Order: sequence, then C-alpha cells, then structure tokens
Amino acid sequence: MDAGSSALQTITDADNEYRKRLFSLHEVEGRKRLMIYGVEFVHLYIIGICMAFLGWVVENAARMISLGILDSRYHILPFISPYALIVFAFHIVVGDIDDFTFFGHKVFKNRTVKSIILSNVITLSLFCLLTFLGELAVGNLWDKCFGVQLWNYSGQPLHVTQYAGLIPALGYGVGCYLLFRLVYTPALKLVRRKMKIKAAKIICLTLGIAIVLDTLRMMICIMAFGEAPMIWSVAIR
Repeated sequence: MDAGSSALQTITDADNEYRKRLFSLHEVEGRKRLMIYGVEFVHLYIIGICMAFLGWVVENAARMISLGILDSRYHILPFISPYALIVFAFHIVVGDIDDFTFFGHKVFKNRTVKSIILSNVITLSLFCLLTFLGELAVGNLWDKCFGVQLWNYSGQPLHVTQYAGLIPALGYGVGCYLLFRLVYTPALKLVRRKMKIKAAKIICLTLGIAIVLDTLRMMICIMAFGEAPMIWSVAIR
C-alpha cells in the first residue's frame, strides 16, 4: 500500500469520529487537514468550483433554449459562485441522500427501505423549499437595499412576488436533487481518492479565490451602478 492509499485509509478509519464535528483538524502524514464533518474542506471546495461552473453552463443552456442567447452571466470567469455554496450546505445539512443527517445528527436510527425513501423525500422537499426561500430572500433584499431587480417571475403562474415562484423552486429543487443523487457522491469519492491535498490547495488558493473576487466585483457594480456589465453576449438565433 502506497503513502496516498495509507493516508486515505487513515481518514476513512477516522470518519466515524470526525464526521460528528462540524469543523475539526485531522493530522495526516504530519500535516493538519481542515475537515467538515469528516471530509476535507479543500476537497469540498473543489466540488464547489465544479458546481459553480456547472451552474454557469446550466443558466446559459436555459437562456439559449428560451431566448437564443449565450452570455457571460455578468461574470468575467465562467463560474457562478453561489452555486458552490450548495455543496457546503448539502454536506452540512443533509450529508447523505439515503441516510438523512441533519447537521451531523442522524435522523433515522436504522437504515431501512422506509428510511431511505423518507430520506430522499425529505432531501427533495428541502431543496425545493430552500430554493424558494433563498430566491425570495435574496431578491427582496437587493430590491429593498439597492433598488435592483435581479430577476422577475411575475409572468409565470404560481409566483409569490416577482422574486419567487413554485415552478422555478420545483425545477431548481428537482435539478439539485438529481445532481446530488447521481453525481455528487461518486465525484467527491473520486476527488478524495485521486487528488492530492497539495494540488487541491493550489487550485482553491488560485482559481477558487479568483472566482470569489469575480463575484465581489459583480456585487460592487450592482450596488454602485444598479446593474453589472454584461462582459459578452452572443445571439444564437
């Protein structure tokens, strides 16, 4: 067994202890790793970066289908950082779609067919609810504080104010559920197994910080000028 496999085995053996704590420092090969419920912070950050890129792609795909337009989504880089936060929120609040864990505490004592079904139902419902409340809160906050209208669902049925609607909440909620159902767990396992901590740190300290700064630039533009400049836009049809 090589050093990398040994280190991974050490982390795996310690998961039962560390996954009970929101933040912990775990020493592996003489170096401390910041863990969130037993998973390395930098590895979660890597998945978050991938999610930020995927969010940018999905938003552009939706706009291309509906409007025939591809654009920068007000960012210089092809990443939308709020999507990265979904990874941390999921890991902290849900943990496992088949074994719902609320902030590190298992909801069901035993893993049964019934508990798995209920875990999936709870997770899907939570995604839809958080999408609805998040859009409602963020949209109204920017409107009241800066007079900026970030989006408008008024033309859709079942909307609640212009910033939240049952149809978008259901659509985004189901999309997030499918993504975490099919992709998240194997992707995280792959990153933890294949990506060295040093490489993950370099990516987080370069690309990760650049993505955050890009989002801050966009927010400052909105607060100062009422809107962020669209860096580029292409009409497909």
